[in-house]
Amino acid sequence: MLLFGILSQSGSVTPLILLLIALIINVYTGRLTFFSHFKGHPINTLERLIEWFNLKLNRETRSPIDRAIRGCLASISILFLSGIFGLSVTWLSHNLPFAWIFEIMLLLILLDQRNTYKAVVKINTALCNHSIESARLGIADLTTESPEKMDSFSIARAAIEVLATSLITGLLAPVFWYTLFGFAGLAIYHSATVMNIKIGHKTYGYQDFGFVANRLNAIVLFIPSLLAGPLIVLASFFVPTASPVKSFKCILKNADKFYSYNLSIALSAFAGAFNLALAGPRKFTKKTKNEPWIGGGTAKATHQDLQKSLYLFATVCLINGLLITTLIWFN
Repeated sequence: MLLFGILSQSGSVTPLILLLIALIINVYTGRLTFFSHFKGHPINTLERLIEWFNLKLNRETRSPIDRAIRGCLASISILFLSGIFGLSVTWLSHNLPFAWIFEIMLLLILLDQRNTYKAVVKINTALCNHSIESARLGIADLTTESPEKMDSFSIARAAIEVLATSLITGLLAPVFWYTLFGFAGLAIYHSATVMNIKIGHKTYGYQDFGFVANRLNAIVLFIPSLLAGPLIVLASFFVPTASPVKSFKCILKNADKFYSYNLSIALSAFAGAFNLALAGPRKFTKKTKNEPWIGGGTAKATHQDLQKSLYLFATVCLINGLLITTLIWFN
């Protein structure tokens, strides 16, 4: 936490304590979404800023190299503004009475432990009750695959993949960057993530303009993804029938097979822990994408596998909270 000593005053609330409080509240309330439609919502403001840069700088008449340069300038500008916003939140939280409540609310907007977990629980319940249509409706909100083409095995498999990847993108990466650099680190991380979603995809008009945004997203996920592997392996010791040894071996063997190395580590850890094969060929609305399988187990994941994956997800969240508590104790 390199910036806290500069921005804080004696007697202010320790940022790690704010983080722990937010994580505990998040377990019960989930991500705050009740004012997500407000214009001043941080994510909505960020999305409008990205759209403004895209409208002004990304035009079809410009050359690929020109688009790439302008995309780089746009990405750097957005990260700079996000960092300034984050530093302002940190300064207010440490120097004004009760302003730390505002920071906790922002943390509850940007952290996700419960929302994804709760959505997958509903899918698992539907699979247990053999309600394939309800399960398809549930997975449709969590994946870009075509739910109407998914059977119970592919739904369970997709839900497990969502759990594994959301551990990194929704929890471990935000916690990592907040722990290092306070709210400024968290704000920059989320800016990189949202930019990648909005302009980082490799489609016409964005493969050049969004190149830097895509690379920045890979950079901010790299270290958290490396940490996710050992955490999942450790958590698998506490999950019945899970195999920590196979989980670790699967990471070593399959981590470079997925299109995203950052996400493949968590996928490999989950696949190995429960002797599954994840990823693989998948059908989208307009095409089939032939991805390699991750893991040497069965592709026929069941609701029992999904239930154990939920248990593993919750255990990683608990270990994450214990690690933050340990850091608070030694600070």
